[in-house]
Amino acid sequence: MQIAEVAIPVPLHNTFDYLCAERFEIGARVKVPFGRKKVTGVVLAQKDKSHFEKLKQVEEVLDNEALLSNDILEFLMWSANYYHHPVGEVINNAIPKNLRNGHPALIKKPGEKNYKSSSNAFELTIEQIHAINEIVKNLENFNGFLLHGVTGSGKTEVYLNITEKVIQAGGQVLVLVPEIGLTPQMISRFEERIDGRVVAVHSQLNETQRQDAYLMAKNGDANVILGTRSAIFTPMPNLGLVIVDEEHDGSFKQQSNFRYSARDLSFMRAKFANVPLILGTATPSLETLKNVSEKKLTRLTLSSRPGEAILPDVHLIDMRSQNSEALSIPLISKIKHYLGLGKQVMLFINRRGYAPIYYCLDCGWQSECTNCDSKLVYHRSINRLKCHHCGIEKAPESSCPSCRSSSLKILGYGTERLEENLETHFPETEVIRIDRDTTRKKKAFASHLKKINSGESCIIVGTQMLAKGHDFSNLAFVGILDVDVGLMSTDFRATEHLAQLLIQVSGRCGRGDYKGEVNIQTRYPHHPIFNYVKDSRYTEYAKTLLLERKETQLPPYAHQALICANAKSKKLAENFLNEIAQLINKIDIDSVEIWGPVPGMIEKKSNYYYFNLYLQSNNRKELRRLIKTFYHHVDKIKVASSVRWYVDIDPVE
Repeated sequence: MQIAEVAIPVPLHNTFDYLCAERFEIGARVKVPFGRKKVTGVVLAQKDKSHFEKLKQVEEVLDNEALLSNDILEFLMWSANYYHHPVGEVINNAIPKNLRNGHPALIKKPGEKNYKSSSNAFELTIEQIHAINEIVKNLENFNGFLLHGVTGSGKTEVYLNITEKVIQAGGQVLVLVPEIGLTPQMISRFEERIDGRVVAVHSQLNETQRQDAYLMAKNGDANVILGTRSAIFTPMPNLGLVIVDEEHDGSFKQQSNFRYSARDLSFMRAKFANVPLILGTATPSLETLKNVSEKKLTRLTLSSRPGEAILPDVHLIDMRSQNSEALSIPLISKIKHYLGLGKQVMLFINRRGYAPIYYCLDCGWQSECTNCDSKLVYHRSINRLKCHHCGIEKAPESSCPSCRSSSLKILGYGTERLEENLETHFPETEVIRIDRDTTRKKKAFASHLKKINSGESCIIVGTQMLAKGHDFSNLAFVGILDVDVGLMSTDFRATEHLAQLLIQVSGRCGRGDYKGEVNIQTRYPHHPIFNYVKDSRYTEYAKTLLLERKETQLPPYAHQALICANAKSKKLAENFLNEIAQLINKIDIDSVEIWGPVPGMIEKKSNYYYFNLYLQSNNRKELRRLIKTFYHHVDKIKVASSVRWYVDIDPVE
């Protein structure tokens, strides 16, 4: 009998020992009894002794050879340690569902290998050639590069050229993108250019497809693995390059269960494999720019668009002189002008639904969610009021519940109402709306993109789904609506995110042989952010933000952790965090500040009250030491069964 140390997917920070009569490999899956259940775990080590007194026995060894190599196990254990998350849950998070459930590790539908169908359609710029050469010189070692290129400057072309060289040398390439919507476009670009197999890893694949992609990557049969944040955990024995496209995007941070940042983990994934890392973006995050200034990343710049493409002109529309309608008179005039030229127009508003407020004109009553501290959003197509936090929906009231008046109105605009207005103003023009409501069905997003990429004149209305990565060659005009909310936010990252959003949305147009134009509607035209956006001076604006963060000692110049508690009783959640704060205050580490507990930005969600305790320090090691010590003593606090809590390292929300 051997002793196997097994990681089990349970919310406990320790592993478990089992006796095993069969031969097993470290990294193999085993079926073991745990309590009254049978669960699938992964073997982390073989041991001679155990500190457990009475050991249960492994019921079945599911893999003849390791499913997880030593390299990927080392990476997963580092991730669990850094984010203070149970290693069993981290490993479970990294494996496709079928394999988690004990299914055989077999590829069912491998698909055909790709054969290169096209080559570079245009001549590389001097800057692109320089970037490619600098990275290729460092293919044998870990080096971090920021590929900082203006929107439309050909960053993907740089990725493709370097990927070709890595594959020719027998390596595999991992490409991370922030949104599922970008995956088909990027996949097609890589399939056209790469000799070999390109596989996708994202949440819209079925379980068989996910398992096949995972196993083809593990076996070295897949040359390029392209996916969203979870793809960072894909095993790749011949990993030769890691690429993170649109590195600034918040979607790389997982906001539930195992709260990791795929962008941050990409550094360690590349470091463990001793290969280069490329972070690509037009609007680098402040964390990345700080890394550049500290020589942790080498910055490679693409300052112009290839060929005839030129960055668009950016103008402001002062909404103080306009009526309260979403579409100003100057904006309607511009849309008419560009449609007359046979061009495409895009309008961006980061709010879905028809209208965000349903209210009584007489007494001011507003329709609110009974489960959350939020307003119900009116969706006209289904004539329902919906909560975008908990998902409840109901029919709109016919009379005011407060004063019985029938003077009920809607206020504000979402994508649905904007679409309706545009159809009134431009009845002969097709309006394509892209938001979470219109892309729920499988292939719906791809169908919309196919229409847009046909180049026919149309109006595109959308949310953040349209803000990044898309290349629409006939798009000549972009209108950006309702940006002022980003100037009023209490989030210290709000202006950074707004500047990134404005530049990314603006960058969707003028990518063909037509310069293009961007109009931004605002009631605060004198805000300094707009001068930087108009002149495409994002880096200069980011420097001013970095100075502010340094003076106020906020990230990236300080390191944060968040302890969040939630319960159906407001008092229980707050009291639990007060006890946590008292416990932490007894730990002798003076370099860590403790703030709170304070209510969450939205205090009540899905009938749970949320409270946060913030920990901050200029010394990351000391902050980590405090959290580790806290976990050793947290059992001393009696937690009511109705209180749920978690720790979020490097929180972004």
